Amino acid sequence: MKAIKHILVVMDPASDHQPALVQAIKIAKSTSATIELFVVAYNSDFVSHWNFNQTQLAALQQEYVGTKLRWLETYLTEVQVQGINAKLDVIWHPDFTSAVIAKVASSDSNLVIKSTKQYSTIKKIFFTPSDWQLLEHCPVPLLLTKSLDDSAYSNIMAAVDPEKSHDKPDNLDSKIISAAQTMSDMFDASLDLCHCYQPIGIELWQGMSSVGMDHSLINGDFNDYSEAIKRHHQVAFDTLLSDYSFDKQSTHLIAGSAEFEIPQLVKDKQVELLVMGMGNNGKFIGNLVEKVLDNVECDILSLNGANNQG
Repeated sequence: MKAIKHILVVMDPASDHQPALVQAIKIAKSTSATIELFVVAYNSDFVSHWNFNQTQLAALQQEYVGTKLRWLETYLTEVQVQGINAKLDVIWHPDFTSAVIAKVASSDSNLVIKSTKQYSTIKKIFFTPSDWQLLEHCPVPLLLTKSLDDSAYSNIMAAVDPEKSHDKPDNLDSKIISAAQTMSDMFDASLDLCHCYQPIGIELWQGMSSVGMDHSLINGDFNDYSEAIKRHHQVAFDTLLSDYSFDKQSTHLIAGSAEFEIPQLVKDKQVELLVMGMGNNGKFIGNLVEKVLDNVECDILSLNGANNQG
C-alpha cells in the first residue's frame, strides 16, 4: 500500500453524520495526509424541467453546487482544528461513480473513504449500488465505514486466497497483506490473516464416484480427499506467508463457505476493519463479494486487483 498523502473523503450531503470524515481525520493525524472533502452534486429536476432554458439551467446548477460547497465549508473548522490540511470540491455530475473515479485520477488520491449505512435493527452494513460500483472500479484502496467512533482500530483482519485463478492478479494477496500491515502499524492494532476454502461435500463426492470420475486418491476415500484438500490449501497458505513473520495464532485456515465462515471469524475476533481484495471480475476472490460483505458488521478496506495502484 502506497504512503497515504491525499485522502479523498466522499461526503454525504443527505446525512447529518459523516463517518467517512471521522475515519479520514483519524488516518490523517497518523500520516500527515491532506484531506479533500468531495461532493458529487446532481439534481435531475434541473435537467428535466421543460421551463428552463440553457442559461437558466446553468445558473441553477451553479447555485446548487454553491449550496453544497457552503455546506462543505461548515466542516472545515472540524478538520483544521486538528492541524490537518483540507481542501473542498463539488462537482456536478449525473453519474456518482464516474465522478468519484475521475476525481481520484485528477487528484492523485491514495485512499478513498466513503460512509456506508447500517440497519439499526439487525446491525448489518447496507451497501448502496454506488458502494458496489466503487468496490469494483475504484483504482486506489477504498475504505467503506459506518463508524462514528474516533478511537483507533484495535483488531484488523485480512482475507486472502493463495489459490491461483484466471481472474486474480498474482500480487493481489501481497497488496492485501501490505495494506493490512500498514493499517495495523498505523493504529498499533492486532492483525489476523484468514484463508477460507470450501471442499466439495460428501454427497457430491459420492456422486462423482457413481459416474466413475477419478478422485486421484487411493481407494477414493472421502476422508482422504478432505485431508488432501486441507494439506493443499495449508501448503499454499504457508507459502504465501513464508515472506512474513505472522505467528500461528494470528493465521486462520478455515474449511467452509466464506460467506458464513469469514463473518463468524470477524465476530469471534471482534474485528473492526476487514481488508479484502476484488478480482478483475468484480468478485471477492473465490466467493461473491455480496455474500461476504452483507454478513459482516465491521468497516471494509478494499483493494482492487484490476489495477496496479494502491
